[in-house]
Amino acid sequence: MFLGASGVTYEELPPPPALRPWVAVVWRLRAHVAHDLRVLPDGCMDLIGDDVVGSLSAPLVGHLEAGEVTQGVRFHPGGFPALFGVPASELVDQRVPIREVRRDFRSLLDLSRDADRPDPLAGAAYAAREVGAMARDAGYSDRQLRRRVFEATGHSPKRLMRIGRMQRVLGAGRGESWARTAAEHGYYDEAHLANDVSDLAGATPHQLLG
Repeated sequence: MFLGASGVTYEELPPPPALRPWVAVVWRLRAHVAHDLRVLPDGCMDLIGDDVVGSLSAPLVGHLEAGEVTQGVRFHPGGFPALFGVPASELVDQRVPIREVRRDFRSLLDLSRDADRPDPLAGAAYAAREVGAMARDAGYSDRQLRRRVFEATGHSPKRLMRIGRMQRVLGAGRGESWARTAAEHGYYDEAHLANDVSDLAGATPHQLLG
């Protein structure tokens, strides 16, 4: 998620219909001034130029020069591994040339013709408010759920749930108050919200959103 920055333009476009089961958005970022961009864990993987960027376990800061343009493809949680046939866990926090992942890579559309759909448990864990209830509703043991979500995203179900919840909080903004935001998104209280987001993002929601 792009949180906004003075002098930086960000836009998202929908993917071609044939790629929508795997791809969330096609994005483009242009820096009009030099800028240090904080990138937060989002449970997703990206294709940037000729490189694949694995899902992040911690925030990172990338420097953009004035006039620099970066564009890429962001996959749904579990989308890249399903499309490319590789476990996400092998690529967490990595940036590697795409042809080291698939030597026969030609295009995403080419891969989509024979690819499996993303594991639905990845999206379910990302959207969940409580992992235990999700596992019971899905009929899977904790071990089965952990194995499948870890292979699809590189994160445990609980961590993926926390990342998804953080992203929803930041996307919604502060609202009426942080206490109300905490209650609306399933945190115990405002302190729980601040501590959980800080653990994942390296900053509190107030620091990230102002």
